[in-house]
Amino acid sequence: MNGPNYSKLLAASMFAAIVTTPLMAEQASSSDATQPVVVELFTSEGCSSCPPADRVAIDLQKDLGSDVIVLSEHVDYWNYLGWQDPYSAPLFTSRQHDYAKKLGQQSVYTPEAIVDGTFGMVGSGRGNLKNAIEKASRVPKVRVSISSSNAADDASKKELGISAIAPSGSSGTNAQLFIAVTENNLRSNVRSGENGGSVLEHTGVVRYLHKVGESVKLEDNKQITLNTEVRLDPRWKKQDLRIVAFFQDVSSRAIRGANQIKVN
Repeated sequence: MNGPNYSKLLAASMFAAIVTTPLMAEQASSSDATQPVVVELFTSEGCSSCPPADRVAIDLQKDLGSDVIVLSEHVDYWNYLGWQDPYSAPLFTSRQHDYAKKLGQQSVYTPEAIVDGTFGMVGSGRGNLKNAIEKASRVPKVRVSISSSNAADDASKKELGISAIAPSGSSGTNAQLFIAVTENNLRSNVRSGENGGSVLEHTGVVRYLHKVGESVKLEDNKQITLNTEVRLDPRWKKQDLRIVAFFQDVSSRAIRGANQIKVN
């Protein structure tokens, strides 16, 4: 599917409500549980250096399981070399440029991995990536829960409930909720370009990424509840889809908390 058009044609998200409530005692007791770390891999099928990073992402997902969320975001600035990456979109290129500004980088490159919106590095550097994930896992996180149900009027539409509880020290932080739909176990027969003749495998490919409503203010140990919806393209393999929700600091771009669920 053509990346630049898919978010307009095939997915919709609607901000509905925000409710802030005090943290209940039973919720506080689970505050020490591990929360997932988000790894955003900026990659391209038109880049000869990217397949090793795609394989690292696949291995990370297998090795770390629910402790890591892989978002493979295919940029479009390699498409001029003779291969149109079917998963690429200008949205991901723009997101990478935004990170470059925040991280003080002179330019963007692929493959690049951004861990929790904070640590940037070459995406194929397995050791550095694992170290960054371990470091990010020690940072107190917003606890995110996702509920999903089928819309009564449309079988392809999912109605989502997002619940988030901010840790101590969060007061005054403005965060934006993002919803992503990712697909695992994707393969491409690349017929031209730098990877011409190769069969490339991908995991966590972002099929849809949307910013939900306005930013919300995080308050220590208080719950925020939001409602939204997402429409799934029937061409995506349902058994390989995940719905991801994450809160990103509006100022620093640090990802404060995330979670994901399988599509059922």
